[in-house]
Amino acid sequence: MQTDDFTISFQQGGSEQLVDVHVKPSTDDVDTYVCYLNGERIAQIRKDSGKWKQLWGKLDEQGIQRLGEQIDLELIK
Repeated sequence: MQTDDFTISFQQGGSEQLVDVHVKPSTDDVDTYVCYLNGERIAQIRKDSGKWKQLWGKLDEQGIQRLGEQIDLELIK
């Protein structure tokens, strides 16, 4: 279970941007990740059954999966 906040690189709209990720523990032991771009919350996602899902936000499916992949890479460091 990740407990520290971290920053990841995220490709969106043809440019690479830095996204701050804040880990939010949940009652079912599956952490959620609140993602901020330039100080504005853009999404809250979590990984259920091996697939990233958006709990809040307006990212498209590809964006959710790309963001989740970057989070996965950070978590294995």
